[in-house]
Amino acid sequence: MSIDQAAAPLTSGERHLAAPVATGLVVRIARPDEAPELSALALRSKGWWGYSASFLRACQAELTLTETEAARCVVVEVDGVVAGFHLLSESARADARDGDGEAVGELDMLFVDPPFIGGGVGRILFEDARRRAAAAGWARLQIEADPHSRTFYERLGAVQVGERLSRSIPGNSLPLFELTLRAPGGGRMVARATYWR
Repeated sequence: MSIDQAAAPLTSGERHLAAPVATGLVVRIARPDEAPELSALALRSKGWWGYSASFLRACQAELTLTETEAARCVVVEVDGVVAGFHLLSESARADARDGDGEAVGELDMLFVDPPFIGGGVGRILFEDARRRAAAAGWARLQIEADPHSRTFYERLGAVQVGERLSRSIPGNSLPLFELTLRAPGGGRMVARATYWR
């Protein structure tokens, strides 16, 4: 770095902040106080698809997390920066049990911050959600997805099984995907290896 690019001298009371330390990739449970940050990330991620400002305003309430919901989220950090998150829950719908009476889970949210889209963060989040859903004993995982993310879910093994009406946009329907977590007869599905970058 040349002297022309060096930081200006500090005045009284100022101090340089250290650059973030490269920590690589971390998967962790979110904190309740991260609800506003995760909600903003979800809205940025939704906006990445080119939706209008009015469409995003209509989705804002649905994409806003409470502190309780945030505490149930799993985040991926890249070098100390939250790059994405997912939120799972047991389905409360009438069809929440499969033919054998086993519980079905929902991938309520999976969002990647736009600077990290295409870098493998979404796959890491999805595979983590798959592992946690299987560990919870769910037979299937249902995913109400944005139409633009159809290919992403199909590549990771989810199958479209129908549609659901949007809770944010009246008259709009969203693809409903399903991921089988157990083999027929109650056996566990074989886990797939996941790589980042």
